[in-house]
Amino acid sequence: MKKKINPIDEQQFYDYFAKNSDLPKNYFDFFSESIKNAKKFSIGPYFWFITNNTKMRTERISENIEQFTPYRKKEWLNSDTDFFMNLFHPDDRRHIMAAFVFSATLRLQLLRAGKTEVRFNYYGRMINQDGEYRWILLQSPLQYINNYEIKASLVVIYDLSHFIIQNMPLLSIIDFTDNEVRYFKHIDQDLHKIDMEKPTITNREKDVLKLMAQGFNSPEIAEKLFLSYHTVENHKRNLRKKTNTKTSAELIAFTMNHSLLVL
Repeated sequence: MKKKINPIDEQQFYDYFAKNSDLPKNYFDFFSESIKNAKKFSIGPYFWFITNNTKMRTERISENIEQFTPYRKKEWLNSDTDFFMNLFHPDDRRHIMAAFVFSATLRLQLLRAGKTEVRFNYYGRMINQDGEYRWILLQSPLQYINNYEIKASLVVIYDLSHFIIQNMPLLSIIDFTDNEVRYFKHIDQDLHKIDMEKPTITNREKDVLKLMAQGFNSPEIAEKLFLSYHTVENHKRNLRKKTNTKTSAELIAFTMNHSLLVL
């Protein structure tokens, strides 16, 4: 199912997320395990930060954050919503903000209904260290929620510049309970229909897939996993068959859209 999300402006975004209550001083500890897991499930280069919605400020950042944007750590710390949203391409910003509001509303509705196994993937063009825009995948694997209000969020951003992938959605929502994926358009792109059923892949196939997503070729994957070149190629062939994809780029796109590896 594909839908289009109507864009919103900065004030609408701020009004939705801003909260008036306080957070406990040690609320960062709530996110520590998810931050550790980010490396375990990474599909490539990434950075993270934690937002405090009671202040609408960024309060914690990863050590490597300067590698991904033109800004220094001191500019990131205590930065506001406008700072973050201005990292996105001007054509994407209002759509990205709308996707955040839409998914936050849906997330809380699902929580009230007892559904917790839902994953949200956001795609947009973000400025890099050289001042150029490249595609990124954004996830918020964990939120600090109190009284059905999202008061703080861990945000993980994966750099997709090493992929050549067309027709990114704006938002994909994966419901692991019902094994369903929903796509929402990025601006006016035409999206190809993708099989909605999540395939079952083996642990070894996951190992191969993760290294593929990190940019390694078959000989390099074979060396890292102590496999033969032909065994790696067989795993790739099986993965393409299971995901109904024809190329490695299509396979990686399927992997991201269906959250086969990432948090």
